[in-house]
Amino acid sequence: MSEASTSSGPAIRIRGLVKTYNGEIRAVQDLDLDIMPGEMLAIMGKSGSGKSTLMNLIGTLDRPDRGVIEFFGRDIAHVSDLPRFRQQEIGFVFQLHCLLPHLTLQDNVALPLQGRRDAAELARQALHDVGLGHRLKHVPATVSGGERQRAAIARAIVNRPRVLLADEPTGNVDSESEKGLLDLFDRLRREKGMTLVVVTHESGVASRADRVVHYRDGRIERVESRNGAPGQAVLVP
Repeated sequence: MSEASTSSGPAIRIRGLVKTYNGEIRAVQDLDLDIMPGEMLAIMGKSGSGKSTLMNLIGTLDRPDRGVIEFFGRDIAHVSDLPRFRQQEIGFVFQLHCLLPHLTLQDNVALPLQGRRDAAELARQALHDVGLGHRLKHVPATVSGGERQRAAIARAIVNRPRVLLADEPTGNVDSESEKGLLDLFDRLRREKGMTLVVVTHESGVASRADRVVHYRDGRIERVESRNGAPGQAVLVP
């Protein structure tokens, strides 16, 4: 990943996206959306509105029934090796950190780098980037909940992806840890040029985003622009 994208177009461009389950439930309905490089976009909506489905489609964990998703101008439908593409381009952070309890934080972060000679050093650097350079040899049970989530973020960015997708990343931490995680997201954008897409129910998280997409029944209901971000970058059907 280049530390800051030089593209003048969207980081992620979505057009006419449709995803249906059981032939009836339209989790994503003819959705158009542009996400700009270095932006933090928050997606909010009730449970069952299709937010996680949209995140899975953006993250190439699922395939749409119809529509186009482009990463920095590249149509992912034409990518022959999606697992490799995903590993190189996208980092994932979830509500549950999913760290292996018997491994140190450094070894947990190094897991996506299996087979690389520099795995330990890259994991050390990623942990340093998230403020855990002093916790390399600790196992998850010996650090706080906020630190465990920081380690999960380190694991997500160890491959230096251009896009970071976070699904309820602050759902299991206290307010002080939430602030620390959001400060970290700001720093990743500023220093690494990462583009962030965050699914959240937390108004405090949404308040730190450039734009907030309010999602309902598979559609964009409305968009709020914050921090001077261009509202027209989202195209509402």
